[in-house]
Amino acid sequence: MMEIAQRKELRIKKVKELYEFNIEHAGREATIKFEDLHTNEQDKEEHLAYEYLAEKGLISYTVRARNMYAAKITAYGIDYVEDEK
Repeated sequence: MMEIAQRKELRIKKVKELYEFNIEHAGREATIKFEDLHTNEQDKEEHLAYEYLAEKGLISYTVRARNMYAAKITAYGIDYVEDEK
């Protein structure tokens, strides 16, 4: 199980990755695939990070299939990342 500081770092890392993906792929959604959200602890932590970012309005995060999601940074998320730099 991750510590609070590790979770915060993971969320920042994920929003920054989506920022870079947005630039590199002309605004397209990223496909996020997990092995198993029920048994894989890393998958659970990453999924929770994406859920948190979506609830904060920094990204959109929608289910596409079992263990597969689409994620896209929002304008608010872009501002957040650029203000952090």
